Amino acid sequence: MRTRMIFVSCGQQTEEEIALGRELAATIEARRMVPFFAQDVHSPADLNGEIFRAIQKCDGFLAVLHRRGEVNYRDFPPVQRSSVWIQQEIAVLSYRMFLQDHAVPVRVYSERGIRLEGIMQAAIINPIEFDTTDEVLRSIDAWLTGHEFDEHPVTARREASFRRRIERLTEHGFLVMELIAAHCITPADFADYHTVQDDFFDVLRTQGRAEHEIGQEYHHAFGQLISLGLLRSQKNPTDGRIAMWIAKQWWDLILDELRGQGRVV
Repeated sequence: MRTRMIFVSCGQQTEEEIALGRELAATIEARRMVPFFAQDVHSPADLNGEIFRAIQKCDGFLAVLHRRGEVNYRDFPPVQRSSVWIQQEIAVLSYRMFLQDHAVPVRVYSERGIRLEGIMQAAIINPIEFDTTDEVLRSIDAWLTGHEFDEHPVTARREASFRRRIERLTEHGFLVMELIAAHCITPADFADYHTVQDDFFDVLRTQGRAEHEIGQEYHHAFGQLISLGLLRSQKNPTDGRIAMWIAKQWWDLILDELRGQGRVV
């Protein structure tokens, strides 16, 4: 079974907030899940990009809204505002769920007295109010072990079937998938057989491989991907060009696998 990743959106302005974020991350790890906590990201890549990618693929989203100061609206009593950035992350997640038509387990805690703004006023998310961080820590484990995280049996079967397929895949098979994915933005896109072949040759030439060997490796990898059902192809009867694409049922799993291997997709 694929290890789930939980996005932790928690304040980092005070030592107490950072400590809470790390305790939440430790609780997630204790449940054999992987936490994403921006404070612990040490990457040469742009931090915003890392955050957006984590929101794009997370299996659960946990947010803690702390007070950030008083704001005054004309004709209204003063109210407490929370982190604008965290509410923006919630908005990004909401758009992802709309785009994918797929719900992600969400738990939001809000320090008592905070005014909900932006997407929080419209999204069907009922924040749990708290006075102390202990209240958050005491209830988070029950959420992580709740029915929201029960895996659908069809999803589990698909992932098991996918694992059996990629266990038989060669390094060059992974490279061909990576190159096809580089030419496709969505599961509905396709890549040209000969264009991918040219890219494949360019990569292996840098390894000092002979031309005829590269050609044999490409044809073998292509055939293996087709036989494993990971790849689909169709020949145009007019010009003989071959279009190929990653089978839609494997699209997300393949991209996750390639990212997990540190490949450029």
